Order: sequence, then C-alpha cells, then structure tokens
Amino acid sequence: MCSSDLPLATARGADLPDAMAVEAGRIVAVGRAAELAPFADRGFVRTDMGGATVLPGFIDCHSHLLLTGIMDLGMDLSVAETLGDVLDMVADAARSVPVGGFIRGFRLEELELAERRMPTRQELDAAAPGRAVLLMHATCHRCVMNSLALQQLAVPRGLPGADTEGGHGAAPFTGVVRDPGILTWVFPAMLRSMDRAHLDAAAQVAARSALRVGITTVHSMEGGELTPGCSPVLLDNAMRLPLRVVCWNQSMDLAEVEQLGLPRVGGCICADGELDARTAALFEPYSDEPDNDGTLLYTQQEMDDFVLSAHARGLQVAVHCESERAIDQVLRAIERAQRLEPRIDCRHRIEHFELPTWDQIDRMAAAGVVASMQPAFVESFIAGHRLDHCTRLFGPHRVRRLHPYRAILDAGIRVCGGSDSPVTNYAPLRGMAAAVNHPFPEQAATMAEALRMFTIEAAFSAFEETDKGRLLPGMLADLVALGQDPLAAHTAADVAEVADIPVLGTWVDGQPVTTE
Repeated sequence: MCSSDLPLATARGADLPDAMAVEAGRIVAVGRAAELAPFADRGFVRTDMGGATVLPGFIDCHSHLLLTGIMDLGMDLSVAETLGDVLDMVADAARSVPVGGFIRGFRLEELELAERRMPTRQELDAAAPGRAVLLMHATCHRCVMNSLALQQLAVPRGLPGADTEGGHGAAPFTGVVRDPGILTWVFPAMLRSMDRAHLDAAAQVAARSALRVGITTVHSMEGGELTPGCSPVLLDNAMRLPLRVVCWNQSMDLAEVEQLGLPRVGGCICADGELDARTAALFEPYSDEPDNDGTLLYTQQEMDDFVLSAHARGLQVAVHCESERAIDQVLRAIERAQRLEPRIDCRHRIEHFELPTWDQIDRMAAAGVVASMQPAFVESFIAGHRLDHCTRLFGPHRVRRLHPYRAILDAGIRVCGGSDSPVTNYAPLRGMAAAVNHPFPEQAATMAEALRMFTIEAAFSAFEETDKGRLLPGMLADLVALGQDPLAAHTAADVAEVADIPVLGTWVDGQPVTTE
C-alpha cells in the first residue's frame, strides 16, 4: 500500500497547510508539517515538493478525448502563417502518402493567415494530386476538402452545410462543409476510415496531453453524430488510461445510453452550430449577414421530447447551445420537464452558453442549470485582434454579452470549465487567465472563481464533489504541483502570466504519472 507525505507550500502565508498524508489513493490528513510528523513514524514515505503550490487535480468538463488524439496524430495547421504555408504542408505530406491515400490536417484558422481565407478545393487538388485532402477548421464546425476527398467520403448532393459554387444546388461543391453536414456526414465518414488501433493510440496520446497540464479528470463527449461508435471505445480504454474519464454519450438514443450504463446523456448534441461559422442560432440576424440568423438543428418538439424522456429516467442532460435561440429552446425543454416530472438536484447542463440574453441568465439560475463553459474561447476567438471581427458579427451591443462570466456568477449559476479540446488545447491555467482578463472588464471572473471552475464546480457538475475538487481528508489524491500560486496574481500582467505557470507534476491516486 503506497503512502506518502507531500509537503505543500504556497506563497500566500505561513499559517496555511503545507503538508498532506496520502494512503490508498486518498488524502487522509492535511495540515502543517509538524502536525503530520507522526505519519513518518508509521512508515509513510516523505516526498519534498520543494515549496511548490499543490492544488486539486484540474478537471476539464468539456472535451473530445479521442478526437483530440486523432488531431494530435495528424497534421497541425495552427503553425501556418500564410495560405502558402498551408499548401506547402499539404504538398509535403503528399510525398509520403501513396496515390489514392488520405491527408488529414487540423486546427486551421483562416483569420490567423495573412490572406484571411481558407484554401480552395482547386488549390488542394494542385497541392496533392491523386491524394484526398481534408483540412479541419480550428472550431471543428467547418472543413475544406479537395475533389478526391469529396469523392472518397461520398459527400451527397444537397448535403445541408455543403457549399456549392454560386450557392446553386446543382453546381459543383466548393469543398467547404459546415454545420450541420460536417456533423452528420463528414465526421462519421472520417471516423469510419480509421481502424481501432488508431483510435486506441489517439486515446493514449490525448490523455498524456491532458496530464502534462495538470488535468486528472477529463469529461469526454463521444458517440453520436460527431464520433459515432466511440463511446464504447473510450469506455474500453478508460481503465488503461493514466487519468480519470467521465464519458458523455452525445446521442439522443436513450437505450444506447442505458446499455452503456451511463447516468448521463449529451455533450455535443448540437441545438445550434457555431458563432464564427455563423451557424449559431440568434434571435436577430448576424450584423454582417442580414439574411442569416443561424440554424436550429432540432424543433422545439424534438428537444422537448428528448429532454423530458431523459429527465424522467433520472439522467443528467447536457446540450450544446452556443447562442440565444438555442439556449432558449433547451431552457424551455428543461423548464417543461421540471414542471411535468419534478426532480431535485438534476444538474442538467448547457454546454458553451456563449451568447445568452440577460433574461436567460436569470432563468438558468432559477432552473438550477449548470453552465459548462470554455473560458479559453475568450482568448482564442474573442479578445485582442479578434474583437473587431466579433463586433462585425454581432454589433456593439450583442458583442458585450459574449461569455458574460460576471453576470452569470452573480446570478448564482454554477460554472464548470473546459477546453472543448481539440477546439482549444487542454490548458486549464490558460482558461483561468482568459476568464479573468476578459476584454470587457465588467464581465470578468476573479481568479478564485476561475480556479473553482476547473476544480470544485467541475466536480459538482458530474456529482463527484465528495471525491474531487478539494484537498480534504477523504478526497481522492489527484493533485497538480505548480511553480507558482495562481491565486497570488493580482494585476492584469500577473493574471496573463498565470497561463504560463509551469506544471511541475501531476498525481493520480497519490502516484506521480509520467506524461511521456
């Protein structure tokens, strides 16, 4: 039985606990080193952490573990600075792929390219003749394919979300596919082209990526249209992974959920699309596209029936809602389910909750719905040079409702944090810094609140608060050691540096884990 006495030091005061005792994977005592000295006499092995700040292991509440690993094993386009860079990377890859083979690239963000556009189907054809090419956008809600990829994935004529030249249904495909077709066709077809060994390797690679940044539990959204058949793959791998996994089966098939033995259902059951792709559902049109107010992917009746059925079976429900109209649809369904089948402490979740109305925030609080949000989106897609782009999308008034953490927290809503990896990388410290350094200061969270999103509130969001999220006797000894204390950050400059605090080590069950 492995036991250890872990000194815990912070820079915030000499009266705080600086030691803990761990036995059989759980914390048995926390206090000052002198108070815990008797544990050494009982044979506990002492490990000196050198004054590191030790916190509960971070929990990422919304990610796609297998998809993250698939992308980690593929071509990373985030390093490209120009369209030429992208095409050169495709051409380089083509040299090692046989004729008829498939080239997959990920994390393409055209707004970070000098030309500020995606490559065309014709450009990809020229860069990789005789090879199929699929390049996935960083948001995973858009992609571009060349002619052979469209052919190999058998993209059907009239697929919703598949752009055609001139917008005419009978015209050739441009190669761009967005919501809903990317979810209903492209991802399933891409997954079918991969063997089981590739998926198993992807799970291991992604788990190591999470552990490197101090994550000890990952909520992974699998199955459904996005990654069909992957929930059993994840659950089969879970016992072999070096971190803990909470599986969400993102399908409305409740019989499948019960067959998997899960107490929850959902994840990226997408009520709408994505903000930047202009497929998130708004009450009023996008400011730069007056004929487009986004897309609801289900009718109110379909959402009502699904939520009520899941709720009545005692399941916890989570649905993807990026914007107002989708949020309204799912809130209505949850409110109706509670009226018809009252339950206490359901902890239903709305995933993303990026552009709510002020009224919806109040309704969320009243219904006890958890907001599962991704603060890193603020840094990656909203703040800095992206703010002008967001303002063009939503106008000067709506844009100030993007990720309104202060309003959400002040209303009493529980907020858990995630990355939506691979949309943004596993990086909880970066997410915390983004929530605090909000581009609209009146909507900023405090660092303590941001830390809770990835620890205490994250554990609460999965009914795991008696095991995770705090350093208390009886809790699992899932720990992260940091080179600095994030709670010591007070100025904007200090907060920005939180994103780069070194992770010195990660422990699961009181055991250090290797990330290599």
